[in-house]
Amino acid sequence: MPDQSNEATIDGLLLGLSPLARQASRILAYLAVFPDGLGGSDVALSSRIGEVSAEHVAIARRSLLAAGFAAQVNFSTKLIAAPEMLRRLAENLMGIAVYLLAHKDRNLVELVLTEPGENSTLRKAIDGLHALSPIVFQTTDVFFRVARAAKHDLVVLAPFIDNQGASLLVELFSICGPGVRCHLVCRPLSEPQCGAAFLQRANDFRRIGVLVYEYALPSTLPSGRETFHAKVVLADQDLFYIGSSNFMGSALDRSFECGVLVEGGAAKELSSVLAALRSIAKPVHHY
Repeated sequence: MPDQSNEATIDGLLLGLSPLARQASRILAYLAVFPDGLGGSDVALSSRIGEVSAEHVAIARRSLLAAGFAAQVNFSTKLIAAPEMLRRLAENLMGIAVYLLAHKDRNLVELVLTEPGENSTLRKAIDGLHALSPIVFQTTDVFFRVARAAKHDLVVLAPFIDNQGASLLVELFSICGPGVRCHLVCRPLSEPQCGAAFLQRANDFRRIGVLVYEYALPSTLPSGRETFHAKVVLADQDLFYIGSSNFMGSALDRSFECGVLVEGGAAKELSSVLAALRSIAKPVHHY
């Protein structure tokens, strides 16, 4: 019989079964009463327990074997753990299931990259270090993901815009569903690093109904003005990208850019900050 006081073994078993904690709890509670049930097939045992699948039983069986709480005897599996141990494990697993049902990380964060062209030296170095999974969250893909998620408001902060960036902005705002308010916060349109490309697509922005704000206020700062450098795409109070990527061709597909996609409580906080920013920025009614 396994050492029922071995905390490392018990912790390992609970950790392995935590993704299916509710179903595993039902299985172990059943086996505490009917230990011979593990001698049959996964399908047969799942049908007797109810609300669990044969796959759940198979995972629980493998976990019990790996922990030494069961043993393989010929073509059958024999429980070794005492019924009291199985009951305690079932109770622990139900506690895990309740916790997982109630608990959610405040923020979910994903890395977002733009690589400097295809087959870059950087990509080869990353692959050599096995630093990332083969799936890289590309910046433009994430922009579209955020835009599609918007139900009420899509807010974009773009201090610098070129022709490629203006085209991307038009596309992002265009895919928003009906009723979604589209907001663009930029630097003054009188400045060429922002306004030249925007004004070339002004008809498209008007057609979509984009609300434009210029954030550049007089200030006692050495620069003489209060403005911004942040690059943000925010959907409602739920999801946002923040990072280094400007809405410019060089940043979208030719330079290494890095940011994060965040879902959760921080989005609500950022939404409040950007609402305050829009309240002091200059609305552009005619463009």
